[in-house]
Amino acid sequence: MPTKRSVGRRGRAGVAAVLIALFASAIPALAPGAVQAETPLADWDRRSDGSAILDLVIHEQPLAAPAIRFVDAVGTVRRLEEFRGKVTALHFWATWCVPCRYELPTVDYLQGEVGTENFVVIPLSLDRDGLAAVQAYYRDTGIANLPIFMDEGMQAARAMKIFGIPFTVFVDREGREFARVVGDRDWSDPDVVALVRKMID
Repeated sequence: MPTKRSVGRRGRAGVAAVLIALFASAIPALAPGAVQAETPLADWDRRSDGSAILDLVIHEQPLAAPAIRFVDAVGTVRRLEEFRGKVTALHFWATWCVPCRYELPTVDYLQGEVGTENFVVIPLSLDRDGLAAVQAYYRDTGIANLPIFMDEGMQAARAMKIFGIPFTVFVDREGREFARVVGDRDWSDPDVVALVRKMID
């Protein structure tokens, strides 16, 4: 199981706040109309002691996801609609984002443990330095289960109203967004893996 630098709740919140502020100031188009947190998934998203597992945020009714496009490692344009029929986790990240760098190995672990014909993680890199930066990070970190996808021009992030990274959006089998996670998590945590399995089922 991958190791991840421990980040306390207060520290994580501070990092998230800084990232959101930087993201909003650098890319104003991502902030207006951003989808806000609504209702915690209280019945699923709880450990035995009552604490939150992922701090999932859901919509009262699933939202139709926009028809986003992104590019794979060989330059082929891919579309979210290709993944209909699976529960999909759109994971927005970048190599320049320090929490993202610590988090992605745990996302890779989740894909290795849970990825099936019913579930897939789509990691969307926002790196302006392009494919080479992502390939180097994958190689140096030993990322083995995740494909490489580039969100060129941050078009998918804008369409999904992402206001900071890391940021994860869950899309159901019908192509509807039903939950989001703001900020970094340890996706290799056994409780997290079990929760994602419940979401797939």
